[in-house]
Amino acid sequence: MGRLLALLDDGDAAGRALGLRAFEVILVLVVAAEYWARAIPKWGLLAPAYHGHLALASVLCLVALRRAWRRPALAALAASHAILVWREFPATGNHAYLEVVFFALAALCATGTRDDDALAHRAIRWLVCVVFFWSAAQKLAYGYWTNGAYLAFSLDSAGFRPVLAWLIDPAELARLSTYRGRPGDGPYLVADWRLLGVSNGTWVVELALAPLFLWRRTRRVAALLGLGLLLGIEVGAREMFFGLVFANAIALYLPGTWHRRAVPLVAVLLAALTLSRLGVLPEMVFH
Repeated sequence: MGRLLALLDDGDAAGRALGLRAFEVILVLVVAAEYWARAIPKWGLLAPAYHGHLALASVLCLVALRRAWRRPALAALAASHAILVWREFPATGNHAYLEVVFFALAALCATGTRDDDALAHRAIRWLVCVVFFWSAAQKLAYGYWTNGAYLAFSLDSAGFRPVLAWLIDPAELARLSTYRGRPGDGPYLVADWRLLGVSNGTWVVELALAPLFLWRRTRRVAALLGLGLLLGIEVGAREMFFGLVFANAIALYLPGTWHRRAVPLVAVLLAALTLSRLGVLPEMVFH
């Protein structure tokens, strides 16, 4: 197992330490903002249990930003978040499972030793490979991406429609626009090569990223390609918190100094999203 994990090592201990610390800080900031972004629109309707999770997560996230207390705080966040995932199942967002795993890994390996840093770094890098590979495998297994049906169905989404509309012939777009995802609607099959190209290109790139991450010479290119693909998907999906959590993990394939410089940018973005939910800034639609 050690040899398998070591395949994704790069030997840069100093850069690894910088990257891991940036990863932890961004993860904590994203999860804290996510708790509040979910709570604000439904404040008067929240269950008492969620208020408890919100208060606990807010305190723990602040504590986790202090080096001296970060390990117990990260462990407590992993446990608290796991309980929330269990309470909300099956409505739990897929990325919440990743958040729990990332918190647990960070807590287990937050000893400050070079060996534990290497273990956490390799494990998170491997998870990135697994997510991309399994995402491609699922797209192939179910077939809704090979025939373009998933993207055609997504035209009903306010986020995806302006992104995808230019990929479809106007006549075909008019037909698909009459569907509302109700029983009997369809077929959601398309013939336009542009939409089919984007749909199939998505799983092809995801499948190719796994071996590209394994080979040291192509890792930086793979990371930039993965971030670009993720950005393209999130422009339509607007799953802001999943995008930030996974982008944070992909960034561990980039130099640690790059990752550290991203921390203030992410903090500003999260502040803007929170202020938008509070009504201080113009409304932004995101999940």
